Order: sequence, then structure tokens, then C-alpha cells
Amino acid sequence: MLAHFIDSRSFQCGYFKDRKSLFEEYLLEDVSEVEFEYLLAHGMRHFGDYFFRPRCQNCYQCIPIRIRTNEFKPTRNQKRALNSCKDIEVRIGDPRYTEEKFELYLDHKERFSPLQDDVEDKQNFRLSFYVNTPFGIEFEYYLDGKLLGVALADITSKSFSAIYTFYKIPNNKMSLGTFSVVKQIEYALQNQIKYFYLGYYIADNASLVYKARFRPNEVYLDQEWRPFRNAEGDFLIPEDKVQWKNFDQLVKATSHIELT
Repeated sequence: MLAHFIDSRSFQCGYFKDRKSLFEEYLLEDVSEVEFEYLLAHGMRHFGDYFFRPRCQNCYQCIPIRIRTNEFKPTRNQKRALNSCKDIEVRIGDPRYTEEKFELYLDHKERFSPLQDDVEDKQNFRLSFYVNTPFGIEFEYYLDGKLLGVALADITSKSFSAIYTFYKIPNNKMSLGTFSVVKQIEYALQNQIKYFYLGYYIADNASLVYKARFRPNEVYLDQEWRPFRNAEGDFLIPEDKVQWKNFDQLVKATSHIELT
């Protein structure tokens, strides 16, 4: 793996208007599967070659969250979401850029305006989701032959990592977002993939709190994964203890990652 270190600086938080964000961030090339799984297991996310973890100084609410796929139990609402989208055709393959997908992404961002990111134009969209994706996989959702949604993810022999999902809803009875996550979990389970990474859970953000509804799950706290919410929906960690303080540097300035 070849690492380019970034001199990180604070910037406006995309989730809370009154806060600043700070990332531990790198540009990483030629990442092996073992290295990639190590990065995921330590809370790292990525868009293309850009890898990052939160390292905010006064806010610790971005919490890595994952599911052990063989323990997943869909809730009633998630089962209803599957039924509401029973006419959706799912196509799975390598990530493939089209102009139609970019337009769908822009429409999605308009609908979810509180959810901000740095992908604002076509070039960034392609670099973030469709360039340098050695572990990439794409789920396309069609209704009557028309593209409704796209889910981008990474897949290895042990890990499935959801990256980004964007879609439009033809009617209010369809729960395409929930449907998409469940279909990806099912795919991971069918392929005997142990872990399903959902990204970051933020209890006080309406756009990200939903992730804890896929259960049982576990969160990354104090450099270890701990059970968070059980299959019945009980929280196993007090709310004031669900904080991730990242003061370490995951990628060292050496010729390799030391795996633990």
C-alpha cells in the first residue's frame, strides 16, 4: 500500500451547523484486501482513493457501526419495506458510471438537503464512486425498466461496506432506502460475508440515526467493537457513553501497516 499523508484542517461540519469537523485522512493506493479489511475494522471510510476517520476535538458523535450478518434479524418495518418494493428488480454488478446516475444523485441530494457531502459536481462524483474501486460493487434498482436507485459498496471475502445510496421514490408507500440496505445484507449473508459495515451512526442526526435500526449491531468504541443494540431493540450501552474519541493515527509512515 502506498500512502500519501494529508495535512488535515478543520472545516464546517456537514451534520451540525454549530460545529467544526476534523478528519484523519489519507490518499491510499494499491490497498490489498487484508489492508482494506483492517482499515474498515478500525473505523475508516473512503471515497475512491480518499480515506478518512473523524478526529474532531469537541464532538465524538460519529460512531462506526456494523452488523454480523449471520445474526441479523429484520424488524417488522424492514419486512414491510421489502414487501413495498416487491416489484423492484435488483441488478448487481461492478460500479458503472452513467449520466443518468449522476442526475439521479443530484435529485436525491435536493430531497435530503440536510445531508451534506463534498461531492458537488460530475468529476467529483465519478472520482468518489466510479474510479479506482478494486473492491467495488453496485446495486441498481429498476421499476418497469426505469432506474430508481443505486447503492454503491465495497466487498471482500470477510467484509461488506455500504458507501452511498441515492434514489427517487415513485410513491410514498415504497421504502426504497430500507429495502436497499436489507437487500445488501441479504447479499452479504448469501455470500458468507461476516461483517456488514454501515458507516457512521450519529444519534442526534436524523439522516444517520436509522442505522441502529438494523440489528443486532455493534459499535467501535475505545478501539474495540462492542454490542450496541440487540435484536429486540434494547440499547446495551448508555447514551452518554456512546462516544468515539479518535486520537490515534491508523496509517503510519512506514512501508506497511502493522496488522493487529
